[in-house]
Amino acid sequence: MERIDLENWITHHPDSIRANSKALLDRCEKDAREHAHQDAWIHAKEIAQKSLRRFEHGFGHPASDTFVTREVCHEIARELKRHEPTPDDLRRGHDEWVSRSLLDALDSEARKLFLDWLNELAEKEEHSTWMEIVSFTNHRARTLIREGHMTDQCDWDLDHTYPIVAARVVKMLIAEFEAHAA
Repeated sequence: MERIDLENWITHHPDSIRANSKALLDRCEKDAREHAHQDAWIHAKEIAQKSLRRFEHGFGHPASDTFVTREVCHEIARELKRHEPTPDDLRRGHDEWVSRSLLDALDSEARKLFLDWLNELAEKEEHSTWMEIVSFTNHRARTLIREGHMTDQCDWDLDHTYPIVAARVVKMLIAEFEAHAA
């Protein structure tokens, strides 16, 4: 159901809503989009944290920062692509992002239509955000290398072993995921 469909339904059933319908729709649409967006970035952070734990306990050989950065960003992006969450994995209950007073302004039939519309909206927003996250992660290696966070240096220094560099890269990704979720 699109917003226009819900607006048309409200127009034909004016007694079903005891509030300014446009303001109600605007506010709930904004909240649903924000929460779906935030929840997707948080879920991406959780997946990256699992990878971080794997790298923190690993042993590896020396490797250049740029090689590891490219490989890790692409690996995390593939992992994210394989684990796109369903809306039920992400969303908390409606009562956390739709205020009780808004729901009380609707009769039962309107509330059901309204919540169905919000679920569809949140699902579309989550999918769109998830594709953005995968693309962002996949291309982040180039940016990290270009900004000078990573070097081509490869020596026998223990700071340049594959798991240590990988953990550093994943920590940078986690920080960026947190920033996007905020």
